[in-house]
Amino acid sequence: MQKSKTFILILFLFVVALVGALYWFENQESSIEENEYIALPDSLIQQIKTNDSLEKAEFLNVSPPKLHETTSNEKFFEQKKEAYTFQLFRDSTGVKLVVLFGTQVIGESHDKSLSNANRAETSDLNSDGYPEILVYSKKNSKLTFIGFEAQNGLQKFVLPQLMGRQSFGYAGQDTLFIENNNLVRRFQFRNAQFSAFPSGTRTCEYALGHDLRFTMVRTLDTE
Repeated sequence: MQKSKTFILILFLFVVALVGALYWFENQESSIEENEYIALPDSLIQQIKTNDSLEKAEFLNVSPPKLHETTSNEKFFEQKKEAYTFQLFRDSTGVKLVVLFGTQVIGESHDKSLSNANRAETSDLNSDGYPEILVYSKKNSKLTFIGFEAQNGLQKFVLPQLMGRQSFGYAGQDTLFIENNNLVRRFQFRNAQFSAFPSGTRTCEYALGHDLRFTMVRTLDTE
């Protein structure tokens, strides 16, 4: 009987010790979990929120990488001659000539002489069936000329310089135009040798050959 009471007492104490140990263990885990969350001052929390907002704003306001700027072409001349279309475009690098046959591009030129172009017209001065574009430029009151024939791409030709009697007394104020399918250059002259007038207007008329060279047709001086 005595042994039975002793056994029950030992068993009771064992159960109490086991319950106590479990209770202590659970309290330790709760303490560890609570210690993982550190309470921060309100001012520090506000600063963190502010910095986070600024970083987001900077991210949203970042400009995308700039692409290479493209130059837009401005078409300032277009004229058709039979099945051909002549176009002039101006951009930041100068003037470009484009020639189409129907819808197909058959020639392009970015010749420097086109950079000051202010007027153009089409023609077939040598009557060979291949049209030309005549481009006139003016810089510092000086008129210049360049032509292209639409044959095997683009064939360039220029106006010859004034030679001999035509150049005597040259005083500028040039004009260029087409008359009777010839190119006419008209300008002022002063104190010219061998002229019937001391000053006046000189007209030089040129014909274009199949070799794209100009020949003088006539020269006429008037007061």
